[in-house]
Amino acid sequence: MSYEGYSQLLCDRGHQWTEGCGQVDEYSTCPVCGGPPVWENCVDQTNGIFEDGIRIDGYVELEKVKEDKCEHCGHVKEVCYKIPDNVTRQL
Repeated sequence: MSYEGYSQLLCDRGHQWTEGCGQVDEYSTCPVCGGPPVWENCVDQTNGIFEDGIRIDGYVELEKVKEDKCEHCGHVKEVCYKIPDNVTRQL
């Protein structure tokens, strides 16, 4: 049986990114600021995402604490999230 899923990652500045299974290692860095990940949550999609309308893959809905947009075009330049207290793995 194979594993399907990915990791949700946050750096200490709250920038969020994802990486596929087995790709997270000590060399992973934030694509926004280059910092190392300080929080990881494994999202296991092996047996699907939803069951009876309830999410079962372990995905964590992150709380947005900052969103910086361009005042001219509205393009989002930076989004920061709160690092959850209940973590799968604190790095």
